[in-house]
Amino acid sequence: MKKQHSLSLSNFVKELKALVKPHYLSAMWPIGGITIIYFALVCIIGLFSTNVLQSMMMSVMMIMYGMASPLALLMGLVEVLAGIAIIAALSFFYNFYVVAAQYAYQDHLANPDQPVSAGSIWLHFKHLRKNQLWRIALYVGLFIFLWSLPLNIIADVVGGMTHSALWLRGIQLVNEIVVIWKSIEFSQSYFLYREKQPQFLGQSMRHALTASRRFMGGRKLNYFLITLLVEIFPMVVWGVIFGGLAFYGNYTATYVLMYIGLLIAILGMVCYLPVVFATGALFYVKSKEGDDVDADFKDTFKPVAELTGEAFVHEVYTPKKAKKQPSPTVKPEENKKPEAKKED
Repeated sequence: MKKQHSLSLSNFVKELKALVKPHYLSAMWPIGGITIIYFALVCIIGLFSTNVLQSMMMSVMMIMYGMASPLALLMGLVEVLAGIAIIAALSFFYNFYVVAAQYAYQDHLANPDQPVSAGSIWLHFKHLRKNQLWRIALYVGLFIFLWSLPLNIIADVVGGMTHSALWLRGIQLVNEIVVIWKSIEFSQSYFLYREKQPQFLGQSMRHALTASRRFMGGRKLNYFLITLLVEIFPMVVWGVIFGGLAFYGNYTATYVLMYIGLLIAILGMVCYLPVVFATGALFYVKSKEGDDVDADFKDTFKPVAELTGEAFVHEVYTPKKAKKQPSPTVKPEENKKPEAKKED
């Protein structure tokens, strides 16, 4: 089967409308509600951690003058670490919910009678193998970090050695391009993992990233354009319009306009999230029609016998015998001349 490297943008938008419109309200309320709760909790915990950090700075000064105990500083550190742990847990929870919503849209494409609603999303969320999905998320974050680490180091070195900001900005731009490039390569990891989910038992979750990188070969530019025009551009335009209204209200001290602008900007972006989640599912389903998923996973999974150790049960270790090395001072026997017989 010939691999399809590009999807038509106009046809993609038409199919996206047909996918989202029938179940928009039933999907918007659970997706938007969970998103608002998630960001509200993250903001509250982040604000609390920031206040604790400020208190810790004051405690350091008070400890220097003998007006406070180091125990107060230790308690503040524990509170900050707890806040970071809670934010990380919430981020994983929200990531699982996003994956569940995308799987619901994927199932609706395979079976139009399957609705996209709070019940179907929760059903997928409940049955997700979360111990595998969080490892995929960690691998994606780790590999993107490792790819960007050399450029970050170079940017710090260049920034410390030169007073020109041109080179620093150039390196940072290259770093952002690398991060976007690798993010696009790994963007289909969760969908490809779902294709071979039973085979991932006992296997490394890096195979999902490898398959995604192969799957996106020749499709990265098409994916970037679809994401830019369908997902990012409408939200940016919406944010600029009503964010500008909020800025105007703040600039002119018309605080009613500021709050209205912020509220409409946030609600508009949240209400657009079903389109964003459906875009990822539709891109994968349409691209998979011209792709051999088995070829994307070629030479990745280890045999089950190796994973269970059965392949090594009958192996017996035999130490290698050391070879005798001839002494450099002793001549080989074949070069020795025969001794003359003595006459009686």
